[in-house]
Parts: sequence; structure tokens; C-alpha cells
Amino acid sequence: MSLCGFLRGAGAAALVAAPFLATEAGAGAAAAPGAALCLSETRGGQALVKRVPLGPDATFELSFIHSVSRTPVTDTYRIEDGRILQTSEIFMAHGAGLPSIANDMDATGWRHENGHFILDMNRYTGPIPLRIQAQFKNTLHVAGTELPLATLGHSALTLAPCDEEITE
Repeated sequence: MSLCGFLRGAGAAALVAAPFLATEAGAGAAAAPGAALCLSETRGGQALVKRVPLGPDATFELSFIHSVSRTPVTDTYRIEDGRILQTSEIFMAHGAGLPSIANDMDATGWRHENGHFILDMNRYTGPIPLRIQAQFKNTLHVAGTELPLATLGHSALTLAPCDEEITE
């Protein structure tokens, strides 16, 4: 990951998805039907906290209140070929750690719709470490459901695709 990419992710210290880049997108990448996200302790024994099945399109969103601008931010993702692909970041106000130019790392589009800035992207990440704070409303959205992450009782979680061998 570039320093710019790390600083952009780390700037939203209230949460967030400070992704660590893995590899470039491969040709023929496909969504993973039946995929699931594993939420694990970031610290300590890194024990599994929760396994969350994804919908048929293998997508999920992470939303939070930005620590500086105090406005909502939503990051969208999809599991492809056993990896997390970030597909967009949606926000209302520019602030520390948020994109401010159309040619941000791995950007594929930039627009302003209905009062929101939308940065479309094609960014593969590694596991996503999250700092959880109730006042910033860190929430995982999957298949029409919401999971406020503070309710899991951990101050830091890591999200990663579950190994296919794991069953519920």
C-alpha cells in the first residue's frame, strides 16, 4: 500500500477501513456465492467473534460517522475470488482521510449526487481492521440487515472473508 493510501484510510481514525492492499485485480474475478465475513478480535488471541453470511451478490457495507466532519460515510465492498474488493466510498463532506480528487488510488469514477460525493473504485484490500467506538455508529450492513459493531463488545475488530471450509 502506498503511504498516501494508508494515510487516507488512517485519517478516518474513528473507524476505519484502513485497508492494507493485497494484489491487483485479476481478470475474470467473480463474486463468491455463499460467501461469509468473519469478524475477529484484532487484539489478543484474534478469536472469531461472529461469522456473517453475505447475500447472493457477496456484498456488504461499512458505515460510520466521520470523526472530523461528523457526517456519515459508507464504504461498499464485494467478495471476489476470496478477497475483499472495495467498490465505492460515499460521503457528504470532505474531511481528513476522505478522498478529495477524482484520481484517488484505484478510482474508477467520481460524482456528486443528492448531496453526496461518490468515489467509485476497484480496490482489493486485505483484511479490514476496524476501531469500534459507539459514538461513531460503526455499522456493518449485509443483505438488508444492520449490525451495530459496538454491540459485539470489542474495541477493535478485523473483517476478512471466511475460509470456505467453515460452516455455521
